[in-house]
Amino acid sequence: MLYFGDLHTHNSISYAHGSIERGFEIAREHLDFFCLTGQNEWPDMPTMPGDRHMIWVEGHEKHRERWPEGCAAAREAYQPGEFVTFTGFEWHSLDGDYTVVYPHDQGELVYGDTIEQLAERVRATDAIMVPHHVAYAKGWRGVDWSRFPADLCPIVEVYSEHGNCMDDRGLHPMILHSLGGAVTKGTVSHALASGRRFGLIASTDDHFGHPGAYREGLAAIWADELTRESIWEAINARRTYAVTGDRIELEFHLNDRPMGAELDFDSRREIRVRVDAMDEIDKVEILRNGRVIHRESVPTVLPSDPFRGGRAKVCIRWGWGPWGQLTLDRVCDWQGSIRLDGPRLTRATPMFQSGPFDEDRRDRLTGVTDAGLDFQSFTTRQGAYGEDATKGVILDIEGRPEDRLTMQFTQPSEFTVQRTLAEIMAAGSSHFVGEFTSESVMVHRLLTPESFALGFTFTDESADASAADYYMVRVQQMNGQMAWSSPIWVNRRDA
Repeated sequence: MLYFGDLHTHNSISYAHGSIERGFEIAREHLDFFCLTGQNEWPDMPTMPGDRHMIWVEGHEKHRERWPEGCAAAREAYQPGEFVTFTGFEWHSLDGDYTVVYPHDQGELVYGDTIEQLAERVRATDAIMVPHHVAYAKGWRGVDWSRFPADLCPIVEVYSEHGNCMDDRGLHPMILHSLGGAVTKGTVSHALASGRRFGLIASTDDHFGHPGAYREGLAAIWADELTRESIWEAINARRTYAVTGDRIELEFHLNDRPMGAELDFDSRREIRVRVDAMDEIDKVEILRNGRVIHRESVPTVLPSDPFRGGRAKVCIRWGWGPWGQLTLDRVCDWQGSIRLDGPRLTRATPMFQSGPFDEDRRDRLTGVTDAGLDFQSFTTRQGAYGEDATKGVILDIEGRPEDRLTMQFTQPSEFTVQRTLAEIMAAGSSHFVGEFTSESVMVHRLLTPESFALGFTFTDESADASAADYYMVRVQQMNGQMAWSSPIWVNRRDA
């Protein structure tokens, strides 16, 4: 089974925002697994202008005092088969940041003045270490791969709200913080090319108490069941992958072995890939040793193409509102329902980001049945992640062209949007809630499996038995959302 969660997120247990209760409540509503990782230590912290480093000093002290609260919250929230929790904390260093994650809710705080000292003390526990924002420059909190404790790190965080650490080119650059961009020798690609072996995840590193915040990264894990033991086994087996936000389903096997596996040498490598995306697929690529060796795409679906019925996806977003120059920093509250007259709702996936921070307001999908759902939400441009003042939902449905989708809003104003699936296939539509500069609702053009689902088999041949090879799958949607699989390694013949 495929599960999505967040193994790296923050709230007011240290120096971030949001109560512990709020964080666990949000996580439980839309994630399968969750670990709260409060900031605990920064042994080589520099002095900062205006004593601003005291934010960290005071936050770390608070975390040590409140650590039992976080453990208790994880213990109370754990529901096998429904919601899995772990305990953990974050360790800062100019030589690289790591989270320490325990497979239960009884973890202990361990300390270290150096990476080596921390790793030595973690080895005495049953925890793992997970490096993050690895591609920052060495000495600027990027990971020093020469000091990487590989035996404790089955997975590496390749993406978060910091940006993309997979490589130093491409989408999702690291631009939101003052630690510089991605340097080549800090990237995950460089580490893999150097022979290091680990699986990949993403997590949000969110500081507004919103686990699983949209577009900040999620960890995807293939596990037998939704229990701590099963999720932990899958993490250590590296049956994991990273998504930037959209919950792209990705299966990847090589000679019938799953992502994360290591295989004995075989000159023939049969690769099977299956993708079920949340938006139209741009491309799906197989990489061997960092180079693309095969690329697949989907046929272009035009607005003139008819919807003949069956499975489909509809993305609905709300927000926008006045642009920044108007300095109308209002928060818009939303409430309403989505009803399906004919089609059947099979899944509703939220697109809820962390901004703006509000301890009391919530984004929620409630009353979800095969006939529709109710929702409440709030949006603003001020404080929104990446200045994206929208939130939304992706509906997986089964229906006919004449079936209707009806959105009934009671906030911010009373209005109704009603369209048939055939109409949504033909054209996306925007619906404003008031006069000019008001917020709006966007019903995006309907997607059919021809545009979001792809499966294929590719066979690679290699007669070179003197070196190991690693294979990965990279998925990119038309909206820029991505997925990176954990590698599969084929060992050299004498390994």
